[in-house]
Amino acid sequence: MSLFAALNSATAGLRTVQANVKLVSDNIAQANDPNRTRHTAQQSVDASGQVISTTYRREVDKALMAQVQDLTSRDGGSQVTATYMQQLGDLLRTTNGTPLLNDYSDKFQAAIKTLSTSPEDQTAQYQLVQAADNFSREIRRVSEGVEQLDRDIATDTEKSVGTVNDLLKQINQINNDMVSLQGQGSAANAVADKRDGLIRELSTYMGVRTVERPDGRMAIFTPSGLALVDAQPANLSYDGGNINLQVGNQVTSINNHLTTGKLGSLLQMRKDGSTTEPPTAASGDPTTEVIRKLRSQLDELAKAFTGATKPGEPASFADAYDNAGPAADGEQVTQFFTGTDRFTIAINPKLLDNKAKIKQTAIDEMVTAINAPGRSFSADGLKMADTTYSGMGSAITGTWMAAAKTANATRDSNQASAQLLTERYQSQTGVNIDEEIAQLQQLQTSYQASARVMQVANAMFDALEAVVR
Repeated sequence: MSLFAALNSATAGLRTVQANVKLVSDNIAQANDPNRTRHTAQQSVDASGQVISTTYRREVDKALMAQVQDLTSRDGGSQVTATYMQQLGDLLRTTNGTPLLNDYSDKFQAAIKTLSTSPEDQTAQYQLVQAADNFSREIRRVSEGVEQLDRDIATDTEKSVGTVNDLLKQINQINNDMVSLQGQGSAANAVADKRDGLIRELSTYMGVRTVERPDGRMAIFTPSGLALVDAQPANLSYDGGNINLQVGNQVTSINNHLTTGKLGSLLQMRKDGSTTEPPTAASGDPTTEVIRKLRSQLDELAKAFTGATKPGEPASFADAYDNAGPAADGEQVTQFFTGTDRFTIAINPKLLDNKAKIKQTAIDEMVTAINAPGRSFSADGLKMADTTYSGMGSAITGTWMAAAKTANATRDSNQASAQLLTERYQSQTGVNIDEEIAQLQQLQTSYQASARVMQVANAMFDALEAVVR
């Protein structure tokens, strides 16, 4: 090898070391960034030792990344479902202790039985009226809470759609940057890492599928093939019931494309098949159509106390009171409860204000009605036969307690799976400090070798120069 060839080789070696030292330093500096992948560089040299090209690469496992995105989407959906089921549990007081709906129902029924043992006792009458008032108030309170929960979910959906639109725009901007950064290696890799992080964040809101284009752009689709980012980002909007995709003047609902992620879960909880044409039966999934089922069940509970007797069943509470007779002066003849649904059920104002007394002849009939089995309960998400008034309230709260436990179990399972797979992905593609330190030591040795060659060549040039002189 000629002296100049040795110098060229040593120079090329130093350039290679310099490029790799910078990459290793960047890897170490950003080792704690969950979006950072390990960056490497490979250089090609010609026969004279000149660097022909440098190839920069990210450690990416595309198959594993797709699995991480899928589990991230499932985790995002189960997290938001569990959160709202927790709020529902707080509303019903099923999180800790006896639900107030059950507690007030039990006290109301106990007050009726107490009054039956001493019908003339004014204190017992007062206690029954107060117990009935508390029970009807609780139905109204829960009903109003359900409507607030519905509004909260709608607001959350609207905000989430806004976040998704922002993420789509950011990803599209990075796609545009990637085209211009294609020849800049390390810079392009850093931007690609940022894009991966944005796509993972997008996955918490909706399921996605990615396709890398030859020019470095990343096309994003829903699992069903709906384009979210390709030539341009999609623009989503929420009209209170549907999440829509707007293309030009055409607006199309994409609810059916959003099956996982936060948006999918929010839509499922507010979904109401009774408003479609034709109407559909309530879903058997305990965390789907939550608002619809709650409304229906609370309405049916209120009607059980205010409505007429159903064919083939014992007399309803309302009929048991209204049909008893005769009524003495000053007694409330009919309508112990007023109203027809979950929002209007209430103890008769005259009884509450003590302007009228409970009808004495109706007391035993009310006890019989309260204790009588053989009643049916048919509401969205809950159907029963041969039950009692007490069983109706217990079934409603018990159903939602079970649904909350299911939601929590699903959340814990998805969270554990997503975390395990994410850790596996990061262990394969992320920065390992020990490996980078070992790489630095190897680069140090390479640097010393190349530097030694240059020192020897320099000494030889000095010797030649001295001979010439």
